[in-house]
Amino acid sequence: MSEQQDALEDLGSSGVLSALAWANASAYRRTMEDYDPDTGHDQGWVGSTAHRLFCDRLHRVFSTGKHAVDSPEAASAGLDAVAAGLFPGEYRKMPIIAPGVVTWSDLNRSPGWRCGRWRFLLASFVYGESNRIPWPQKSPTKRLVASQVKPEGWIDSHPMLPFDDETVPSSLAAIVQAMVEEGDDSEVTTLIVAHSVELEAGIRELYLGRSRLNRGGGEAWYWKHDLLATDFGTPGTGTIPAPPGPRPGTPDVQDAPVRLRREAREGNDK
Repeated sequence: MSEQQDALEDLGSSGVLSALAWANASAYRRTMEDYDPDTGHDQGWVGSTAHRLFCDRLHRVFSTGKHAVDSPEAASAGLDAVAAGLFPGEYRKMPIIAPGVVTWSDLNRSPGWRCGRWRFLLASFVYGESNRIPWPQKSPTKRLVASQVKPEGWIDSHPMLPFDDETVPSSLAAIVQAMVEEGDDSEVTTLIVAHSVELEAGIRELYLGRSRLNRGGGEAWYWKHDLLATDFGTPGTGTIPAPPGPRPGTPDVQDAPVRLRREAREGNDK
C-alpha cells in the first residue's frame, strides 16, 4: 500500500478528513460573510482571517487549543462553547471525534495537529496554483517539511536540487532540531493541508498531501488528495455524548454560502 493510501485510510477512519472539510467550509463561510472592503478589509485580511478561523474550527472539532479537554464527559459539558460563534446548523454538521484522537502538534509555531503517525500543517495558496506552489519561497518551516525524505517507492522525474549550505537560513537549524528532539515520535510524517478560494465565484480548494521541495521547478507534491471531491461517509470512530436533539452522521461539508463584494487573495502563513 502506498503512503497516500495509508494516510487517507488512517485519517479517514479517524474522522480527520471529514473534520478538515467541515472546518474549511465553516471558516470560509464566516470570512466571506464578514468581508467588507468599505471598512478597510483587503486581500491580506481575507487570507489571514480564513487561516485563523480554519485553526479555530479545527480546535473545536479536535478538542484542542482553548477547547482542550481530558475526557468525553468534559467535552460534553463544554458543548455550548464549541458551538458558540458558528452559523446556525454548522455545529450539527461538525464531525464527532473523541478527545485525544487528534492532538495539537505545531512545528516552529506553524499550526499543526497529530493523529497517529501523521502530522498536518496548514498552508494557503493562490487559487488554481496548487500544483505550482513554490515551497522554496515559503517559510523555513514549510521548506523543511517539503524536504522530508521522499515516500518509499517514489520515482522522481524532476530531481530536487541539493541545498547549498551557504543559502540555508539559520532558522532551519532550530526546526530540524525540534523534529529530531521528538524522540519516539521521530517516525511522524508531516503532511500539508493547502487551502484557497476564488472569490468571484466563491469556489474553494482544499487538498491534503505530501509537499515536495520543488527547487528549480517541477511538481509541488509527491501526492495530494482533493478533500472537497470526496464523500467521507459517517465521520470518526470515537464518539462523545451528544447534546439533546439529533445530529446527522454525515456532514454536508460542501455548502459554504458566501456574500461576495470584491476580489481578494490569500494571505501569508507560517
